[in-house]
Amino acid sequence: MVFIFVVVLLSGCQQAETTAEDGESKLQVAVTIYPLAEFARGIVGDRAAVTQIIPPGSEPHHWEPAPSDMKTIYETDVFIYHGAGMELWVEKILPELKGQKVKVIKATEGLPLLTFAEEEQLGVTNFLRANRSEGLQDGEHEGEFDPHVWLDPVLAKDIVSFMAEEIAAVDSENADYYLHNAQLLFDKLDQLDKEYTTAVSQFQNRDIVVSHAAFGYLAYRYGLCQIPVLGITPEQEPDAATLARVIDFSRQQNVKYIFYEATSSPRIAETIAQEIGVETMVLNPIGALTQEDIKNGYDYFDLMHQNLENLKKVLAE
Repeated sequence: MVFIFVVVLLSGCQQAETTAEDGESKLQVAVTIYPLAEFARGIVGDRAAVTQIIPPGSEPHHWEPAPSDMKTIYETDVFIYHGAGMELWVEKILPELKGQKVKVIKATEGLPLLTFAEEEQLGVTNFLRANRSEGLQDGEHEGEFDPHVWLDPVLAKDIVSFMAEEIAAVDSENADYYLHNAQLLFDKLDQLDKEYTTAVSQFQNRDIVVSHAAFGYLAYRYGLCQIPVLGITPEQEPDAATLARVIDFSRQQNVKYIFYEATSSPRIAETIAQEIGVETMVLNPIGALTQEDIKNGYDYFDLMHQNLENLKKVLAE
């Protein structure tokens, strides 16, 4: 009902505008999740205003918009969402957005997405369960796409390229500026890929025990295998059988660290670590910034480098 109410309320609204210092209006860009907001700001620079809809510290998988968030979306010029099942609420509003003067960009359009079942077949994800149906929580499906594409710097370049081209098509006067800025992001992502590629060539181990199955694309790109404790999303509790299998696996494989995520509780990771006498460490899916990240001025590239340093500590020993 909230979605219907907001649509009716805003159907006659005009596009919101921000006045630049020179008196010209800036393009308004609304973006759902943090990685896309980071890329969008890098692309548009000072020629457009970017608003991140999902606030810092929020877990994006099951976040739902308030009426004020819907108002922002309906009054923007460009709305960028991730897709691949990350923001299920967006699917509810897309039909109504088609009737608004809003350019809608699905950032993962055309990308070679993987399902969780495909990741298992490729050997980059290992759900520790006795049979195919066990270990998935209510509402989870092996056939669901893994949305965490931004953790692969190569695919992140494809996202930036598509976003830049689409934004440039909306604001042709600044097209060259946007495409130039996109090239600067390409250079940074290429460097990031080179650093990961160099580091993994020195790894002695390939298995990483993680909170939830967020690192499939990273694992696929660099020849790793993630063993998720919590399944597809980070809110679930593992059953006793799954927990026991993870503990047994960690002992047998001489796992030294159990990874957890900064935006989720470390309790399960700490339980496993205490059981087998090892330590915990952060591996960040970078779906959202924490308040601590913001305080420290960290961005996507900082957090990807932190992830790499932690992987080196765990896998190069």
